[in-house]
Amino acid sequence: MATQTQTPVKEGSEKKLWITQQGIVEDAPGGVPAHLSFGVLNTVPDPVNPGDVTFALKAPTGFAFTGWLSWAYHDVNTLQAKGNLKTTQGTLGNGGRTLTFTHNPSLSSNQECLGYAAQVTAIDGASPGRYTDGELRVGTADPVKLKGRVLDPDED
Repeated sequence: MATQTQTPVKEGSEKKLWITQQGIVEDAPGGVPAHLSFGVLNTVPDPVNPGDVTFALKAPTGFAFTGWLSWAYHDVNTLQAKGNLKTTQGTLGNGGRTLTFTHNPSLSSNQECLGYAAQVTAIDGASPGRYTDGELRVGTADPVKLKGRVLDPDED
């Protein structure tokens, strides 16, 4: 029986990953929590294994994280999940405006990606509007701007 071997850890290789927000999160104050989704893709055909790195998220104005997040591997061509959804609890800071967690975004090739979802809620009293001041940092990779839209409490 063949055994699968994991590529050796190469610190800093997270710089070879493409990190992007998937859609713009929307929520109304007092509404059901929403998911701020982001993806991690491999930009090279070779495996990338940066080891455990810190993911640091800052919510867009008007939003706060609940601490809950999930992730799963997906096939990049079909977007089908390649395994079960994993959930974890991150560490909250600044009244829920920041969320940090540690994970190894190891990808075996550019044919798979990681999809993440961090649960957020619009803060009571938040002014409706579009905000682009959130941020996602994955280890030493370039930061990604996170966007969100606070809906009017009467808006669906």
